[in-house]
Amino acid sequence: MTHRNSMRITEVERCLLCVLILREIAPGEWNEIEGQLSDYVWRGADHAVVYEAIVRARKCDPKRWREQLPAQTTRMGFPDVDWNVLYEPTPPITGEVQPHGLIRELKLAANRQA
Repeated sequence: MTHRNSMRITEVERCLLCVLILREIAPGEWNEIEGQLSDYVWRGADHAVVYEAIVRARKCDPKRWREQLPAQTTRMGFPDVDWNVLYEPTPPITGEVQPHGLIRELKLAANRQA
């Protein structure tokens, strides 16, 4: 059961990262999301790196931050992040998937695993 839960957590993490990259998120909502994730321990090593790159890139150039993600992860020492799985999610992210719901799901799953 723990292995299945770990796999589910990494799937939800990937989905959340896709949403954070592909959706327009207003600065106020972004601040809420960043606050909610401030104490979250990412299970996927690449996921932690990608999230940190998102945080850094959004602060540097809010209008072009998505273009900066690969360069940001390279500067962080992680040049081999597979961006295809984040820019072309499978299954496609629908309008119903909300970041706050995914964050709640992550935290619930992490608490069950602890």
